[in-house]
Amino acid sequence: MAQEIDLAVLKAARDEMARRELLKFASVMQPVYKWNWHHKVLADTLDKFAKGELKRVMVFMPPQHGKSEFTSRLFPAWAFGRDPDKKIVLASYSASLAESMNRDVQKYIDDEQYAELFPDTKLQNAGANGKYIRNAERFDIIDHKGYLKTVGVGGSLTGTPADIAIIDDPHKDREEAKSALISQKVWDWYTDVLKTRLHNDSGVLLIQTRWDDMDLAGRLLKQMHEAIARGDENVEYWTVICLPAIKENNDNAYDPRKIGEPLWGDKHSLKRLLEIKSTSLRTFQSLYQQNPQPVQAGGECYKMFDPTGNVGQHEYNPDVPLHFSFDFNVNPYMSCVVYQIYSETIGEKKYFKAYQIDEICMRSPNNSTKGVCRQIRTKYHNHKSTCYVYGDPNGMKEDTRSERGFNDYVIIREELGNFKPSLRIYTKAPSVAKRIDFMNALFANIIDGLEISIDKKCTNTINDFLYIKEESDGTKQKTKAIDPITGITSEKYGHMSDCCDYFITGAFPDKFNLFMNGGRSSAPTIGARVVKNMYK
Repeated sequence: MAQEIDLAVLKAARDEMARRELLKFASVMQPVYKWNWHHKVLADTLDKFAKGELKRVMVFMPPQHGKSEFTSRLFPAWAFGRDPDKKIVLASYSASLAESMNRDVQKYIDDEQYAELFPDTKLQNAGANGKYIRNAERFDIIDHKGYLKTVGVGGSLTGTPADIAIIDDPHKDREEAKSALISQKVWDWYTDVLKTRLHNDSGVLLIQTRWDDMDLAGRLLKQMHEAIARGDENVEYWTVICLPAIKENNDNAYDPRKIGEPLWGDKHSLKRLLEIKSTSLRTFQSLYQQNPQPVQAGGECYKMFDPTGNVGQHEYNPDVPLHFSFDFNVNPYMSCVVYQIYSETIGEKKYFKAYQIDEICMRSPNNSTKGVCRQIRTKYHNHKSTCYVYGDPNGMKEDTRSERGFNDYVIIREELGNFKPSLRIYTKAPSVAKRIDFMNALFANIIDGLEISIDKKCTNTINDFLYIKEESDGTKQKTKAIDPITGITSEKYGHMSDCCDYFITGAFPDKFNLFMNGGRSSAPTIGARVVKNMYK
């Protein structure tokens, strides 16, 4: 009996601490999760934010380190438990991402453990008709004034006052953050939409990757420092929690690490972080170190490409599917690369090797989609297996060079009909910078279960990887030069590597997406469906 009483007392004490402290709440809701010291730093800050001791908080942390779980899922659920009348707005760069967080908050509130901690905070049963709203865009707290409203950055918040505003990743990626037009739209939404829904006691929590000095966080911090310098009495002070993946200095008293130590070594080792850093310093500085750096134009795009390790000799196998990837630029030639994929299963894991066996570069007068396809039919007329087609999504547009209703991929289907081609075309190509980062990681051999090698006879492709330069925004510097054969001024490098980029990201979308999300997987769509890696 005494032991039962002791256990009851301990549980009551634990539950009371969970009501008071976010980290204790997180430990109750996820008892098997191994929290790290940085989670306590974040949770302690959010405790003060919930109490109103901090009104403006920014959180900068690497991917897959628990920042969104705490700030955008656990924290709203805990805040509603403490005060079911709270009105919370949750925003992200896309409405669908914000809505997924909404659903996760609902799952916490529906949990039996939560009901024991906060019996007064309840949601309407899913699917029930009643006066309280419950969907992915908004849910209401029963018998209280509280609600959670989700919105994509740029969306309307008319009639939605906010006690707490949470903005989790206002910028989708570096490309959008560096776009003056999109960046201004994000700023306008923050100033003209979100801020109009706040009152004197409202709190704003901003969580984001520091892609650029003038992203939303950068502009807000610049505004704060300028106001302080002017002696403005109405300064909007921000508390910043910045925890880089690898510690570089002793600026933050709340960071107990030694310089050079990883933030969460048990989950993301120093070895792995340095491998990521070696593939793209620019991405690493932004995504992992939260320290956006301007990049000087003119450096090589594919820094990790090494002919001694990434070039070999690969023979064509007529019994293995062919993978054709097109770029439809016509000068100095129209380009197509040819790959074959081999797979091997070891234990329960599948390993892929992608070999570029050929390149097709058709100059005038054969620098057309039909001209490339005719060359394919000539070279591979004895092919016994099927084929897959990748390439620039712009090829799906109606081709003004052909009769009405035709585009490059319609032509490819007709010209390669005997190969029974299956199209693997993105509805929108991933950003150039992302494709370059992934290819560099692949050349560095750090993409788990995937290798790439280019046949030594593919000299145009090899030269493209060796000599294409990088713009300051991470895209390709496609400088123009006079072609010695045709005398036409055209982009000398960039199109062969484009072909390879389209192929690799299209053939292995799961691995590409996993890499770009720092280990978090979500399926990208190619055409109307998700591509599966089933080639042999």
